[in-house]
Amino acid sequence: MNTLVTGAEGFVGKNLCAALKNIRDNKDRTRNIKIEEIFEYDIDTEKNLLDGFCEKADFVFNLAGVNRPKDNAEFMDGNFGFASDLLNILKKHNNKCPVMLSSSVQATLIGRYDNDYGRSKKAGEDLFFKYSEETGVKVLVYRFPNLFGKWCRPNYNSAAATFCHNTANDLPITVNDRNTELELVYIDDLVAEMLDALEDREHRNGRYC
Repeated sequence: MNTLVTGAEGFVGKNLCAALKNIRDNKDRTRNIKIEEIFEYDIDTEKNLLDGFCEKADFVFNLAGVNRPKDNAEFMDGNFGFASDLLNILKKHNNKCPVMLSSSVQATLIGRYDNDYGRSKKAGEDLFFKYSEETGVKVLVYRFPNLFGKWCRPNYNSAAATFCHNTANDLPITVNDRNTELELVYIDDLVAEMLDALEDREHRNGRYC
């Protein structure tokens, strides 16, 4: 099986690629899958390589996205524009392999989540569901809550990592709303679910996984 991981250098991508390599190299023999090629694509990868990756992929994990751009317009370019390009290349090669999209709880657009980032994530979800309706391709959309774990960057997109970093370095911690309850997911649990999806054993919760 050939897997394509976009956003391979990001927090989730690095953890997923490490797990896939362990399976490929027979270090992890708990999974009922055989990994041959792992195509890692990120912002610094030569763009022309994506065409070949899409042609050969048996499963696509689209983890590419924008979290903290300088301009809010970049949310839509990064979270919708790239996803559109990816799906168009898969269509060009008539590759109907399963596709997984990393979304966010902010795509609910409820309350404080009604923002440019949430709207860009919701647009990406709608794009993938339309792609599934048009092609019959299996699409999995995961709305990530607050993630934490190894290789997570503090002061970027994880409150847990920021709190741990600041505590370890005797830095102040800022809490904007003490009544806010955070739903946390450990990265190894998320990766285990993604590998379940690769084995066609994903867990579902309504329309969204």
